Amino acid sequence: MPKKKQSNKEMGLFFKKARQEQKLTYEELAEMAGISSRYLKEIENKGKVPSFEKIQQLVRALKVSPTPLFYKDDHTDNLDYKRLEAYLSQCSEDQIATILAIVEAYLRTYKNPS
Repeated sequence: MPKKKQSNKEMGLFFKKARQEQKLTYEELAEMAGISSRYLKEIENKGKVPSFEKIQQLVRALKVSPTPLFYKDDHTDNLDYKRLEAYLSQCSEDQIATILAIVEAYLRTYKNPS
């Protein structure tokens, strides 16, 4: 039985949007990621699913977070989320551990209200 080709248009659109936002051509991004421009076009326009290694190469070349690729309900476009991220980036490891404990306690209470 022939192997069914995988397709993921959302992934292709993710990479295309990131490339266009950075004003990169297919050729420029392909070179930065170590893949052919033809292969990049297949990913972006035909939804070809690259290997995990190729996804890593593209994410690194574009300097973007891969989170939206794996978590569809990601909140990174949310302004409050971005503000939290900015605040957390200024915290020490101890402060982050404290904040994490507070958030975990809150979520336990919120999920299981008494």
